[in-house]
Amino acid sequence: MNFHGRLLFAAFVIAAALAAFSQGASAQSWPKVRGPFSWADNVMNSSSIARSGGLYELRSKTRDIFTPAFTVVSYSAAGLPPRELNTEFFSYALGSHLYEDAANLLFADGLFQPSDTLDYLQGLVCYDIHDFPLAAECFARIPESSPFYTNADSFLDVWTSDPVIPGYREKSAFLAAAMSAVVPGTGKIYAGDLRSGVSTFLIVGALGGMAAESWARYGLEDWRTIALSSIFGLFYIGNIYGSALSVSVIKDTYADAQKATLLFNLNIPLHQF
Repeated sequence: MNFHGRLLFAAFVIAAALAAFSQGASAQSWPKVRGPFSWADNVMNSSSIARSGGLYELRSKTRDIFTPAFTVVSYSAAGLPPRELNTEFFSYALGSHLYEDAANLLFADGLFQPSDTLDYLQGLVCYDIHDFPLAAECFARIPESSPFYTNADSFLDVWTSDPVIPGYREKSAFLAAAMSAVVPGTGKIYAGDLRSGVSTFLIVGALGGMAAESWARYGLEDWRTIALSSIFGLFYIGNIYGSALSVSVIKDTYADAQKATLLFNLNIPLHQF
């Protein structure tokens, strides 16, 4: 097999490895960013070492908080007589966690006459199932003259604000990338993710050692050296890319956690009619 044939074979091996591991890496809590370098970074972030850290757990929790429990569906209630909107019934339904039943009634097209009360109840059920963008749309329709305006505006203030992150210091994405270019994983440690940095250092270091050993034993043009060097290069560049990305990811993680705390504190005031 000539050099080009070996290179094609190495590319096939790498493609097979990507297909084999992509399903496992897709379950992690880091943002989905396309490209092989982001895939390599996701793999390193998904290791047992990386997932044992508090930051990974925090991101997983905040992701769950901002994920709706179900999708609100609006269906037509044409042909049915308009019903009177009973706030006591919906207060009971929401207090009993009958969110899907309440949503089906509140979002039925034509079942209730449009009103600020309907907008508020629709926003409230969306808030309870953590569909915050849809809740914001409902609350934004409430006029200032409505008795529900103060509560709705309180939610909108929190939802549209950039929360202050206590104790967080701004980090440089360029510096994080430069540090990981010199010593893999150190940029993530600088960004604030110690466990992911250690995981990255071990994985990239192991791949680099294997590629170097193959180079020394079999030579540069051997298919094993080409395959190992290609995989090492993929993870090495992914480590640099991931370190720069981690700066914004970690900041967003803390911001999401802070916003989730503020939204949680609105729970009781929002349910007061």
